Amino acid sequence: MNSKFNLAIKAKFFSFSVVSLTFVYFVNIILTNFIDWPGSRTFINILISQSEKQFEIKQFILSAIQFSLYLITLTLVFRYIRSRNAKSLKEESQNLSNLSAYITRSAFWTVFFVGIADLLISFMVSEKAILDALPSTLGQIFFQPKTRILYIHLPLTIIGFIYGIKNKSIGFIWLALLVVFAEALIVISRFVFSYEQAYMGDLVRYWYAALFLFGSAYTLLKDGHVRVDILYVKFKEKNKALANIFGAIFFGLPICFLILYSGMGSKTGIINAPLLSFEISQQAQAGLYLKYMMASFLAIFSLTMIIQFSSLILDNVEKIYKKK
Repeated sequence: MNSKFNLAIKAKFFSFSVVSLTFVYFVNIILTNFIDWPGSRTFINILISQSEKQFEIKQFILSAIQFSLYLITLTLVFRYIRSRNAKSLKEESQNLSNLSAYITRSAFWTVFFVGIADLLISFMVSEKAILDALPSTLGQIFFQPKTRILYIHLPLTIIGFIYGIKNKSIGFIWLALLVVFAEALIVISRFVFSYEQAYMGDLVRYWYAALFLFGSAYTLLKDGHVRVDILYVKFKEKNKALANIFGAIFFGLPICFLILYSGMGSKTGIINAPLLSFEISQQAQAGLYLKYMMASFLAIFSLTMIIQFSSLILDNVEKIYKKK
């Protein structure tokens, strides 16, 4: 019984540490790449460096703060686990799944609101008569990428995450129908009315990318991913649980960490670069101003998958308990 209890504590500490440290990593990425803090690695380099190279005290302090966030987080996770010993692995697994589901559905509502709003704005911009009828100040907000993102996209993103708290459903089906509807609209407008604009294709790619990347964590929750093997189906329940734990720790989590590190480890990463430059469609005025946001889909994909893999580990450790 004691060994089971210790294993449960270790499983909880591992899973919650992985999730918590991932959030701290996001915070440090924002501080480093968007606010120009030195980064936690600077603190380590200064400590282990044998050279007499001078460094600024301010930079050292900021870097030390970033590094200490990881240590503080591990301490808080340890205290959290100890204070919730009565909670079962199943309950804690469900808590992590709920967190992943909240991020997913909030992101879905965000891409829905922002997609519709940007579609309407790009339509007005492409139709000069409508744009010219607007006040010049309002027209500049619609035309400039930075102002459209700050005054239109950002508020809608906040609304999407607030609405995600209230609305517990995840609109995968509705988003899939929207993709089909948008594609059908392109076909009808092109071949019936001979009307086509770049923003119409951009909207389809925007929503389809969200559907594919955001739905991965939910599919993992429902065990809906295709398993390309002939061995797993023949395993006993305990061995299936062990295979799931092994796969999550040695394959699933490392891939997600690799995506985050390669995409957000520097200002030139494939995720950070579009966000920092507010990258928009190559079609400029005729397209949607959402290319930068599509890059962030990879970060949301990795985050939700990390949370769901951590939940999967707890859930399968619980299954091993039941078989003993």
